[in-house]
Amino acid sequence: MTQVAAGKGWAGVALPVRVHDLLLALAGRLDDDALADARELLASAEIDRSLEMIAGCLVAGHVGIGTAEREELLALFGATYSDPGVVGRVRVAEPDLVTRHRFAAGKVDGIGPEEGVAEAASRVLEALPDIRAVWAVWRLTPAGAATGAVPHRVVLVGVGPTGSAAATAYRVETSLRRAGLTASVEVLRDGTEPTDYHHTAMRYATEVQVPRTPPAVVPKGNPVKASKKKIAEQWIPASEDIPPSAPPADDSLNDQELGLLRQLQEELARREQTDPTQPDWQGDLGAGGQPFDWHEANSSTMVNGLPLQPPESKHS
Repeated sequence: MTQVAAGKGWAGVALPVRVHDLLLALAGRLDDDALADARELLASAEIDRSLEMIAGCLVAGHVGIGTAEREELLALFGATYSDPGVVGRVRVAEPDLVTRHRFAAGKVDGIGPEEGVAEAASRVLEALPDIRAVWAVWRLTPAGAATGAVPHRVVLVGVGPTGSAAATAYRVETSLRRAGLTASVEVLRDGTEPTDYHHTAMRYATEVQVPRTPPAVVPKGNPVKASKKKIAEQWIPASEDIPPSAPPADDSLNDQELGLLRQLQEELARREQTDPTQPDWQGDLGAGGQPFDWHEANSSTMVNGLPLQPPESKHS
């Protein structure tokens, strides 16, 4: 996706994501059908046509937007090389003049907002990446100039950083419509601040129980080495405490190797506490401090055709 640096508050964000976030900000002000059509164009990678529809609906419906939203809309038109003339006709309104919507929890005419959503969209939600959670709520107030019937079902989907907000909104809404459910689908990206519209909706929303992908956890570096490094830091002493002759700890060591390394360090520490005048091979192999009889023990051992010699006579 194209990376665009222009736009207040959206610097460096992918262009389709910026358009998606603008549509989120306009939820409740544009009518539901206009939002759905703009999201369909966005999901189809027709970003310029999506922007033209947004601006046209704002002008036609005399819908006011804030100064920052108008600046972002202008920046998006410039990023897609579209004619920004229509944006100049969009009315600027103060935030306190924006319509406040009311939502309802529970059932309307015996039907809960979450009923049928899981059955209609479960296959799509299971296939989409990084779906965190799904909620549903009834909106009791109309939206936009061309308002539809109310109560109106609103489905809210939370996605993580690896999810596609634009594709999720379009595919979930399409699956619901094919199942005969009329709903607006609002996809909230992880780490972004919801609008007042979505905050209010979430206060009354009911969670939809659907299969969803666990959050993607991408640790820095090799995850296997990371876990082994944690074990090494827990069990292996600091570098200044390791005797010079001991091999250093390696991130790639497994549990068994770490245990052997620890035993080696303990053995080296024990040997350092013994009398250094006594040769290690006599202390290990001799009985009662007596020298080990190499001739008797290796009388039948041949190396290159010659009997094995004791250590002190190898170079004689």
